[in-house]
Amino acid sequence: MNLLPPNFSDLEEAVDQTASLRIEGIDVPIRHLWNPDLCPTALLPWLAWALSVDDWDPSWSEIQQRQMIKNSIIIHRHKGTRGAMELALKSLGFGVEIIEWWEKKPKGTPGTYDLNILVPGGYAVDQATYDEVERVAMKAKNTRSHLKAIQLTPAGLNQRSTYSAAVTSGIITTVYPLGRIGAGDDV
Repeated sequence: MNLLPPNFSDLEEAVDQTASLRIEGIDVPIRHLWNPDLCPTALLPWLAWALSVDDWDPSWSEIQQRQMIKNSIIIHRHKGTRGAMELALKSLGFGVEIIEWWEKKPKGTPGTYDLNILVPGGYAVDQATYDEVERVAMKAKNTRSHLKAIQLTPAGLNQRSTYSAAVTSGIITTVYPLGRIGAGDDV
C-alpha cells in the first residue's frame, strides 16, 4: 500500500521503498554480535570498545583480537594482579614469566619486577614487540609495582649451551725426509 500523494518526488519514492522493507528481511545476527567467537571480523573493534578492552591494536591477527576480547572481562575482574598481567600478555600468544623482586637471588629492589617473554613465531624480536609487551603489561599491572626489565626470547630458541676446550703442549720437532740429515743435525 502506498500513501504517497499523486505529485510525489523521486526522493519521496525512494524513502517510501526503503521504509516499506520488512525488518525481518534484514539479516542482522544480533545474538552473534556480543560473542567474540561469532562476531563478524569487521565489528570486532566495536565489541572490544563495548567490553572496555584496555589495549587494542588493529594490526593484531584476528585470533589475537578475539582472544583479547574473550579475556577482557577476566582481566578487568583481576586487574592489578599478577594473573591479570599474565592473561593479558598470553592473550596475544606470548609466553610469560613474571619475576618479582623478592623472587630474585639476591633480592631485587622492593616494588619492582622483571618480565621474561617468550615471543611466538609471528613476531619479530624488535623495538615494536618490546613496546607492545610494555604497553599491554602497564595496562594490567598494579600501580605500586614498577617494571624494571623486559627480556624477549624468540620461540624455538631453546638450545643448550655447548662448551668445549682444547689444550696443546709439546716440543717443536722437525722431520726431514730420509737421507737428508745435515752434518750438524741431531739424530
